[in-house]
Amino acid sequence: MENEFQYRLLKVLNEKGLTASELSRLSGIGKSDLSNYLNGKYLPKQDKVYLIAKALDVDPGWLITGVEPTRPPAHTPTLFEQALIGAYRSADEWTKSAVKKLLDMELGGEAK
Repeated sequence: MENEFQYRLLKVLNEKGLTASELSRLSGIGKSDLSNYLNGKYLPKQDKVYLIAKALDVDPGWLITGVEPTRPPAHTPTLFEQALIGAYRSADEWTKSAVKKLLDMELGGEAK
């Protein structure tokens, strides 16, 4: 049976231009263990998959299954937030400026 994990790992290493030695340094996993994963001899345990995925900046679930992660849905404003937005939008420029200044003071910087 093909070791799909092996192929995904090799693919990411090639895409990122990394060697197994560099992955070992970045992940803290021994070179011999990585060699076994890259040669398809063994599959890593979950803790090692996490370290590899973190070092390569990929989703650990994808590394194991090949299934792309889904993005969480965009934040939908609560009814309270919707009411605040509505009130802000209907306010005059002086009130909007005052709200922005208050937010700047509360947040310790520029409100966006």
